[in-house]
Amino acid sequence: MSVRRALRLARLLTPGLFGASGHLALPSYTAAATSLAGGPLEASSWGGSSNSSSGSGSSSASGGSASLLTLMCSSSSSSWSSGCLRLRNYSSAAAAAAEPALAPSSQPPVRELPLWRFLAQQGFSADSISRMHRAAPIRRNREGEWCSNVNKTAMTEAKVQRDVAPNIAALRSEGLDTAGIERLFEQLPNLLTPTQATFSSSLAALRQLAALLPDEPRAVQAPPGATQLGVALWLYPTAAAFLLMRTNLGSLIDSNLRLRRRLGINDQDTAIGLFKQYSTLVTNFERAEAMVAHLQGLQASGALSAEQVAELALSSALSLTPAEFDRRWREGGPSALKLISCNDPAGRQRQQAAVTALGELLQAADGLPGPLQQGYRQQGKELVQRSLSVWTCSPATLRASCARLQQLGLSDSQLLQVIHKQPAVLAYNWDGEAKPRLLAWVQQELGLSPVDFLTRHAGYVTNSVATIAMRADFLRQHRPALWQDVTSRGPGPLLSLLTKAEFFFARSGCTQAELAAFNRAWLATPAGRRWGAKPRRAPRRHVS
Repeated sequence: MSVRRALRLARLLTPGLFGASGHLALPSYTAAATSLAGGPLEASSWGGSSNSSSGSGSSSASGGSASLLTLMCSSSSSSWSSGCLRLRNYSSAAAAAAEPALAPSSQPPVRELPLWRFLAQQGFSADSISRMHRAAPIRRNREGEWCSNVNKTAMTEAKVQRDVAPNIAALRSEGLDTAGIERLFEQLPNLLTPTQATFSSSLAALRQLAALLPDEPRAVQAPPGATQLGVALWLYPTAAAFLLMRTNLGSLIDSNLRLRRRLGINDQDTAIGLFKQYSTLVTNFERAEAMVAHLQGLQASGALSAEQVAELALSSALSLTPAEFDRRWREGGPSALKLISCNDPAGRQRQQAAVTALGELLQAADGLPGPLQQGYRQQGKELVQRSLSVWTCSPATLRASCARLQQLGLSDSQLLQVIHKQPAVLAYNWDGEAKPRLLAWVQQELGLSPVDFLTRHAGYVTNSVATIAMRADFLRQHRPALWQDVTSRGPGPLLSLLTKAEFFFARSGCTQAELAAFNRAWLATPAGRRWGAKPRRAPRRHVS
């Protein structure tokens, strides 16, 4: 392989190795070369101190340059087949190479980037910022500055002050508190990217749509002082986030209202449908006009009742062509009309099964025997809609999770509290020792009861207690000032530091080799034997 072809292939697979001019970006590509070769990253690229000298960095880069060209230009078929470029793993290797964010020595901590620093100043929690950060990877812009890249929009300081700040201020003017705004952005992190003009226009259109909504009993749970739109944004964050991303939303809403009126749907019902399910919004009006005429014909012929037409009109069925609608209706069997707007009827059936099972569990926890009551079914439906992981769970999995949580000491009232706050907890596999051991460590070391941990920090349930406990003891013994600083700010920031390797190495300044040596010694201590022992694995669950 020629050098030119090798470099072209390297540029395609690992864009992070090259600057805007196309030259090798020497300080950052050594780890990528190792990844392309299929080997592990060097410890220095992961855990090296951020204050390492430039001289050592240049030396490393020079050595890496030779190794990269050797890897890429080798003409030996044996070296090619033995891992010079492992094509079956190239995508993950390229991803690792393209994300120098994993090396604390080569990038600033997340908290120093403009967008995340601004959100922290606005009162966003560390957990919320972390979740949005995972959906918004860190990249360098053409000027070489680190910035968050959401939907290919560089979140520079200027962008944050020009658009993000006034957009958040506009949401606060609707009465949303910080927690409500967090929920909105977590549903769709791309909502951080619209310009102020687009966002304010969409907000004005949603304000008019919210004025059509009826009084909602749950509005009393919204933040005090929330406007009618603020209540709607708080009640329906998922659909609202997607609607706010739409350009020309006012025109789209007017056309959707007019379209539904032709099928006998009043504006209030259309508004409810749009806020509850964003896929109800029609954008292809040529196809929708044909579908409306088709439904009118079916109703006139008696094939569909007015109630059936109304139900279809408030689903995404209007996005189908008449031919596709007829095919699904013909092949779908007795339940076709309920599932006709769903690309995956089997998935919708799983959803309905999860709704029923969750409603029964809620009713049982409230101590009410007998058949499932409609109120509990509705609660189950709302919880399933909030959590895709619960949607895909079988009823047996949901029941097993509830039973296991009660065995771990949760009362019926505490179980209800956890389910309503964090329904995704039921999707975890609670068999085995790993998660109960984590609950025990959190209660002993952080003073958090299981119900407090599950309602406030459920996102950390899947982390290894051995890793968390070992890193905590390392900070206590070798970084006491950092330990005191982080623990004084509460369990959330501490858990975030202990579970995210890039944060931990950046804040503690230790290397991977140093931490590995500590871990070997720690495993021989009483704490290491208790928390670091390999837990009994939970049996694999089969999805039904």
